[in-house]
Amino acid sequence: MNAVSPPFHFAGGHRRRWLFALMPVALVLLFFAGWWPRHVARGRLVAASSAAHERLPRVKVATAIAADGGRSLTLPGSMVANQQAAVNARATGYVRRWLVDIGDRVHTGDVLAELETPELDQQLAQARAALEQKHAALEQANANLGYARATAARQDTLLAAALVSQQDDDQARAQRDIWVANVHAAESDIAAAQANVRQLVQLVSFGHVLAPFDGRITERNIDVGSLVNAGGSPSASSARPMFRIESTDPLRVFIQVPQTFALSVKQDEPASVSVRQLPGRAFEGKVTRTAGTLDPASRTLNAEVDVPNSSGELLAGMYAHVSIAVAVAHRVVRVPSSAVIIDASGVHVATVDGSGQVHLVAVQRGLDNGRDIDLVEGLVGGEQVMVNPGGDVTDGMRVEAVAGP
Repeated sequence: MNAVSPPFHFAGGHRRRWLFALMPVALVLLFFAGWWPRHVARGRLVAASSAAHERLPRVKVATAIAADGGRSLTLPGSMVANQQAAVNARATGYVRRWLVDIGDRVHTGDVLAELETPELDQQLAQARAALEQKHAALEQANANLGYARATAARQDTLLAAALVSQQDDDQARAQRDIWVANVHAAESDIAAAQANVRQLVQLVSFGHVLAPFDGRITERNIDVGSLVNAGGSPSASSARPMFRIESTDPLRVFIQVPQTFALSVKQDEPASVSVRQLPGRAFEGKVTRTAGTLDPASRTLNAEVDVPNSSGELLAGMYAHVSIAVAVAHRVVRVPSSAVIIDASGVHVATVDGSGQVHLVAVQRGLDNGRDIDLVEGLVGGEQVMVNPGGDVTDGMRVEAVAGP
């Protein structure tokens, strides 16, 4: 039995040696089994991150279109009455009655209000009495003049007969001349008194407040019994007139024309006026006058457009849009309004070349209708411009251009 035991021990020791030899291999296999999936996942993540890092930003671009300068120019305008006046009293008095109110249409010479003018009436009566006195004084002066002439004639006859002295004759002639002068003075007094009466009659007639022109009453600031002052207002502390009247046929519309189109706006040029409250309606008018000079602050030309308004549909003070045909001496380049970048460095557009590189180009703006804008300098047409450039756009950056509106 002792001879059989050694092989058994040898075989067991041999297997143990093999197990010990295979254990490192097994550990290596286990390590790779856990590390390899993580390595593959990390590689995929790095590849995805690199791809995302290398992907260029996508931007919408539009083609800049070159166009001639002729087009219809639409500008905002403000409607103003053709005539407007503040009507004040020319005589001091109390309002007896008023005959018109706001919104009423009146014609030239219509009575707007009647005034009681007791002080003026009393002054007129006094002036007329003084005029009668002047007439009586003239009659007296004429009578005295007649007597003086007769006396002077008799003295001439007596002097020829040597019945009176030369001195008596000279005195009679001098008295006659004095009364001639008195008559002339009395006639002048009458003329002055008549002028005073006419003035007071005119002032009393101002007790009827009249419309200066055809129009519509837009303001009334009096009532029965209100005291009004000559040339002033219902009360000394108020600057409001008795009435305000406006003539709105035609209406005047004032527009500010940019310098680019100023030379194209001429007198009698047709114009079309529209207001938002009357959609689909266009009122035809014409340019009646221009300022002939540019405002140095805004570089615009002040122009006036008259539009007929017999129906009264248009109201003074309305905001309007005026369209006129204009032209400029050079071509313009039209781009979307949103493509223009305005910042501290100036006005630019971002163009994208064939390789995807961005170039910031300085431009000068022209007409902007809210959708498209005309550029008078900077572009020649055909460039690809970014439609909606962000605030992070820089010169030289690379992008992926995508055609868009």
